[in-house]
Amino acid sequence: MLRVVTEIERDTEMLAAEWVNFQERAAGTFFQTYQWCSAWLETAGAAQNATPVIIVGRDPAGDLLFLLPLCVRGRQGCRVLEWMGGQQMTYGYGLYDKRFLRHARSWFATEGWTILASLTEIDAIDLGEMPAVWEGHEHPLAGWFSIAGANSSYVLKLDGGFAPVYARKRSGETRRGNRKRDAKLFKAADIEVGIPRDREHAHRLIEEMFAQQRSRLAESGIHGVFNAHERQFVHRLIDLPDNLQPVLLPYYMTADGELEAVALGGLHGGAYWALISSLGTPRLRRYSPGDALLRRTIEACCDMDLKFLDFSSGSFDYKLAWADEEIRLHHAIRGLTLRGYAWALVRCARLATKRLVKRTPLLWGTLIKTRRILLGHTPGV
Repeated sequence: MLRVVTEIERDTEMLAAEWVNFQERAAGTFFQTYQWCSAWLETAGAAQNATPVIIVGRDPAGDLLFLLPLCVRGRQGCRVLEWMGGQQMTYGYGLYDKRFLRHARSWFATEGWTILASLTEIDAIDLGEMPAVWEGHEHPLAGWFSIAGANSSYVLKLDGGFAPVYARKRSGETRRGNRKRDAKLFKAADIEVGIPRDREHAHRLIEEMFAQQRSRLAESGIHGVFNAHERQFVHRLIDLPDNLQPVLLPYYMTADGELEAVALGGLHGGAYWALISSLGTPRLRRYSPGDALLRRTIEACCDMDLKFLDFSSGSFDYKLAWADEEIRLHHAIRGLTLRGYAWALVRCARLATKRLVKRTPLLWGTLIKTRRILLGHTPGV
């Protein structure tokens, strides 16, 4: 029988060196790296009074088998255990020794609940955005799943270089159209595509990106997506020390010296993890600068010999067109106290309603139109 020694660590710094070393060889995602989690705890997490609860499993020799970066946060009067990273996280997964993966699901299904039972300070758990399968392996916590999430995420495989990927995902007619549109774009303005020269440039770029995104989302009646603390979180990732870099790759396009588009992503595990994108003024939108930048970002990822590009969650047309795989996401929601049971019931009901609306085109379209009307954004204005 597999023997696992578990411990709960509440100080990220105590685990920092071991965590960074483990994530380089473990199965996991960008959102469970030390860089991501520690930066979030220092900024957005601190603003929400999140306290770390890092569950670690070791073999009898003391070597890491898994690391679950969790935290406790107050939500509607309950103390809820959740993944570090908040709303900016695409995947709830963890880090796992690859040899442990074949045992992980059965171990967590039988032994894992004893860990939660020892956390007497929590009322409920809400472990969200968990893929049923990741890179060919069933999620180690699949036995904990309780409800399907409202979102899916999308992944493009980058095998064989950009030319075969582009030919595989776009028809000859579409590629010819893109060449013509790109030619018009480069004729209409002095176009520059690249990544920031240094940290100062990156900080300026990120602030402009947030301003562009706020303006674009407002067109759909969506406001308040990134507050000051969440923006600070992204800036903190830029400021991490050199030995923890590179973390972010913000590809940008300028037109006549003005920022036209940004594609911000993270780099980890031989993959690019899309985070945020933005578009500038409508002046050049007829030439699809966002699509042009996306294609150049994919090409850059191929040039780095990355394995895949993760488009993150959200069913946008460009993701559906490029992706090779749709990944359904799940939640593990449980009440552990009387107060927690009530909270979990309401949380499941809200999540089920959100999922129904998002997966019903008529309801989702009606919601978007209603938002625009209520906020004074009418079609064609």
